[in-house]
Amino acid sequence: MEINAKRSYARSLVDSGAAQRKTGELKLSGETLTRALALFREADDRAGEADALTELSLVRYTTGDSLLAADELLSAIGIYRETGNRLGEAEALDSLGTVRHLTGDCAGSIEAFGSALAVFRELDDRHGEAKAVKNLGFVLYLTGDYPAARSHLDSALALFVELGDQLGEANTVKNIGVTLQLTGDQLAATAALTRSLDLYRELGNRMGQVNALNCLAVVRYLTGAPSAARTAAAEALELARALPYRVGEADSLRELGFVHHLTGDHETAVNTLRQALAIFTETGDRLGRIEALNRLGRVYLDGENTPRNAMAVYEEARGLARETGSRHEEARAAEGIGRCLARIADDTGAAVAELEWALGAYRALGVPEQERVADFLATVTARPGL
Repeated sequence: MEINAKRSYARSLVDSGAAQRKTGELKLSGETLTRALALFREADDRAGEADALTELSLVRYTTGDSLLAADELLSAIGIYRETGNRLGEAEALDSLGTVRHLTGDCAGSIEAFGSALAVFRELDDRHGEAKAVKNLGFVLYLTGDYPAARSHLDSALALFVELGDQLGEANTVKNIGVTLQLTGDQLAATAALTRSLDLYRELGNRMGQVNALNCLAVVRYLTGAPSAARTAAAEALELARALPYRVGEADSLRELGFVHHLTGDHETAVNTLRQALAIFTETGDRLGRIEALNRLGRVYLDGENTPRNAMAVYEEARGLARETGSRHEEARAAEGIGRCLARIADDTGAAVAELEWALGAYRALGVPEQERVADFLATVTARPGL
């Protein structure tokens, strides 16, 4: 095949691979893009190589290989800078931000998204700007900065609606729904997450459906509807395994495990949460692992009444939360440790210290858990000897 024909064919493969990824044909997409990458390298087409690497990285992190995705994106960014392709650089930086947050590097994620946003604005790329602002909002809520997250997400939503980008709108509304859920407005969260799910279904975006269903499962069990939560998480799990979407599968297992706990099947809850933890570890998703550990701690403590097992799990969650900068999950782990200490320690002073720290963190975050901890703390401090 002549060089120009090879380049043209490789370019068509990149387009096909991108389309396959968007419809959830991830294995086929990976094969198509790998072939395109090889052809670009054979043709010594550096620009095409960078485009193929960037697109291929999206498949990598969706299927759970975030470390390889990061390597591919760093290679692509280097080529884009070498060739002066500012738009390509911005797109790759934006994707790198996603990979960074998946591996728990929230500071690195914010840096990458911020760099992408600066380039998009320099190029007057409104769509790129909307995407980067949305992604910044997403990682900000992961760190617990909910007011800043909501401000970014609202700005991104306005841009996506103005541009007529329904997928961007769906992604942003889903993130707004999660922010509403975390800050205690479950009614508004339900409306936002249902809206995003409807949009994903209209678009045929199965990965988005998985994410929205898992988020809806959380709202359902928080509002006392474990049966509806189980239905949502089970549907998400089926979709995730069909894609396959490993991180989404782990998210579904995490929520299903917690629903089992809430409905009294603690043994199944432990087994299901351990399945989720194995996938989070395999895919390098530290934030997902932290959330699963905190849920497992709840099962050990409240379901199986094994506070020492719960303590070990909460300690691991707290260490990871501190490494990743997840303040909300760190507070949840501290609360769990305090509750464990209140059961197993002769001196409840240590329990009070942990609970007071958790209460202060919850208040700083402005989240509803503060009321629960304040009530429990009052019962602990009322014990004789304190």
